Amino acid sequence: MYLVHVSLHSPAGPAPLPDGARERLLAAAVAEEGIEHLCVHTGAEPHPVLGVFLLADRVEDAEDRAQAFCRRAVAPVPALAGWRVQHGQVPLVTAFYEQALAAPDPAGRNGPGTFPST
Repeated sequence: MYLVHVSLHSPAGPAPLPDGARERLLAAAVAEEGIEHLCVHTGAEPHPVLGVFLLADRVEDAEDRAQAFCRRAVAPVPALAGWRVQHGQVPLVTAFYEQALAAPDPAGRNGPGTFPST
């Protein structure tokens, strides 16, 4: 599963998503797209960002499908008339994983020592 952040831009400039937009967009998902969950990052500046969680084999496929889904799902929603998808990318979380791997955890998959299942 991938998380893709998709930036949505209002025709009137920076603005929050209208009430109920998340639910309307999620209702437009079809099984073939692999959409599992949507969240709205309300604090994103200057434009709202949707967190699209979806199943895909590759990061590139996830980014392409999340953007395509958002373009398709935004179009028929009257409250989102004129809104456009600016970009969609999997967020980088390298710093989080580097910190987790450097932490003094007990032996196991992310710590020193052997993998417990071996």
